[in-house]
Amino acid sequence: MAGIVQFHRSLWRPLSGILPGVLLLCCLASVPVRAADSRADPKIVQAVNRLTYGPGPGLLGQAEAMGLPAFIESQLNPETLAEPPGLTEALAALPSLQMDTVRLFREYGPPAEAGRDGDPEAMRRTFDRADVVALEAAKARLLRAIASPRQLQELMVDFWCEHFSLGAKKGLAHLWVGSFEREAIRPYAMGRFLDLLAATAMHPAMLIARGNWKNVVHRDGGQGAREALEPTYAALLLAHHTLGPGGPQKPADTQALARILTGWRVGAARADSDTGGFYFDVELHDPSDKTLLGQTVKGTGLGEGAAALRILAEHPATARNISRKLAVYFLTDDPPAGLVASMAETFGKTGGNIREVLRTLFTNDAFFDAKYRGGRIKSPLRHIVSSVRAMGQTPTDAAALAGALAGLGQPLFAADGPEGYLPGSASWQKPEALPRRVSFAGDLAAGRIAGLSPAAKVGVQTLTEALGPELSPAVGQAAAKAGDNGAGVILASPDFLRY
Repeated sequence: MAGIVQFHRSLWRPLSGILPGVLLLCCLASVPVRAADSRADPKIVQAVNRLTYGPGPGLLGQAEAMGLPAFIESQLNPETLAEPPGLTEALAALPSLQMDTVRLFREYGPPAEAGRDGDPEAMRRTFDRADVVALEAAKARLLRAIASPRQLQELMVDFWCEHFSLGAKKGLAHLWVGSFEREAIRPYAMGRFLDLLAATAMHPAMLIARGNWKNVVHRDGGQGAREALEPTYAALLLAHHTLGPGGPQKPADTQALARILTGWRVGAARADSDTGGFYFDVELHDPSDKTLLGQTVKGTGLGEGAAALRILAEHPATARNISRKLAVYFLTDDPPAGLVASMAETFGKTGGNIREVLRTLFTNDAFFDAKYRGGRIKSPLRHIVSSVRAMGQTPTDAAALAGALAGLGQPLFAADGPEGYLPGSASWQKPEALPRRVSFAGDLAAGRIAGLSPAAKVGVQTLTEALGPELSPAVGQAAAKAGDNGAGVILASPDFLRY
């Protein structure tokens, strides 16, 4: 944890420019009073605020012109939305993004002499190289979040990266945070949950971060001779990735699942089923039959792992757990039970089709209930991305933004807990964080963030039009009084910090 936080924070230096006192007074206001705007459909505003990182110039108007159903469908089908050439070029300029897990190890992994001699200097250089790769992964995430029209997909990548968090920096898992996102999360973010579950379980980053690579049973003549069971990942898989902490699992299920997952290793391929740095070592696998959640899993080697993941993915407790987390992420910390039940029903009927579960959420009347509008506190990630989007800026380099994100308390790929950064907004209601958010807003509005065009300052009128009716008259008046700091006033206002 300390390493990646340090590398992010090293890029972030809170700048001395503080907005006028009127800004702080504005930010300390309690609940914003929304401006009435008969031209704006509140459902459109809600959909744009929740299905994207926030509106940029013209987005609210585009969504209104499309109509609510068409806008939602476009986000549910991101493959129909072309990404801008500028984003493609910016991503192509990040060399490690073009490398798969195996090549990353060859290019940036530890040299052979580091492990043999235990050379601390060689290991330090290894971690420094891993920092370079992790920073490029963070930059890519931010570039996409800001500039991609596939906003819902980017939100889902964020959601799943936290749900399947690798935790704080752990050995080579740190080197592979980007390839984990590209190979195990991004392709399945809106597909079948089972595919997503399998991809994350077999990725070397997860195997190392959660210790399953050392979960083995040494066999001697077909008999278990020396066990080294490591149930950490099995417990995490049950309690967080699938059934949830209040699920039906018992300690015996954790032990059974750990045995099912023995022999899942990291290294060179030995069979056709071994890909991307994963391989199955049958000699280190427990071949006995097991009982998981009351179901018999026959000892079939690697196949029993697939059977176990299917049992977990299709369990009703998993449907409820995932559905509730999605409702929390997109709507409110305490979503209505009926909405969650509808989503879980869709999950079960469609075989865990994430896109269909989201459609159920976004077409439910509860999703547009007025009591949920403007009721969420933005995470630092959402605050930074929505600010840059509102300014209509496209960064050429997101390193400074990654540093700013760490400075605001949310360094990418570095959450401590097994669930990553929690999806609810309650955890971000920290008064002590307000001065840093104010400082960031002022620096961004003043063109003092590296990687963004300093000449592209945005006026209050332009920013107000981009954000639409979510800005109250009080914030508009405070921004007008602030003169050149008006845009910063808006970006640090309570209206903007909520969505």
